[in-house]
Amino acid sequence: MNSEKPFQRIESKISWFPTLMLQTLVYGMLLLGFAFLIALPAYGIYKRGIEVMLFPALICFPVGLGILIPTVKEYLLKRNLIASKIIVDETGILYCNLKREVVHQILYSDLVSSGKDYDVLSVSTGSSGMMPLLEVFTGSEKEAAKPLRIEMNLPLHVVKDRYTLYAHLLRGISVFRPELKIAPQVFNNYFIDPETWEVNKKGAKYLFLIILLATLFICGLIVWLVFSFG
Repeated sequence: MNSEKPFQRIESKISWFPTLMLQTLVYGMLLLGFAFLIALPAYGIYKRGIEVMLFPALICFPVGLGILIPTVKEYLLKRNLIASKIIVDETGILYCNLKREVVHQILYSDLVSSGKDYDVLSVSTGSSGMMPLLEVFTGSEKEAAKPLRIEMNLPLHVVKDRYTLYAHLLRGISVFRPELKIAPQVFNNYFIDPETWEVNKKGAKYLFLIILLATLFICGLIVWLVFSFG
């Protein structure tokens, strides 16, 4: 009888208060954009006539539609393609929509060696913020290894257990693809103990608090600018 425990399946957890603030900010900015760039010029045409409002309308309408149409297309018409949950299990990492349908996946079987000292790295980019992205490599017999960066983020949601998801994914790589070498710096960047695969929650919470405060500051600054100069 096999005494080994099956590889655990874990799912992302959402931090609802920051998520609510983020969504309120984004949708509020879109509503303000619609009001100032579409509704007000249209009302001006109705009240003052097309001759007076022609020039402002020619500026506002294209800008407003250029912002609103892609946003509506991305978040409403294509909402079934937007991930709302991250799952890490024995197959790899799965990004699922509200119907729990997989919209994107990275399987352990897709990973290949980088051909260098390490096959799993952490990299910092301008878009990754304070938390670096996990970099793995994919490819096939006919194609060279290509870097693929993994982030534990969801559109318009704040994931509060990102470090746990990273730790579990790295553990899955070590279990199912033991030939792939993980750079030691990866464990430091995600506060992971490589012996137990546990996350140092104090360090993770400290960084999360810094990110949250920075986000709140930026949101407050944007709101202040809108009401001060709007």
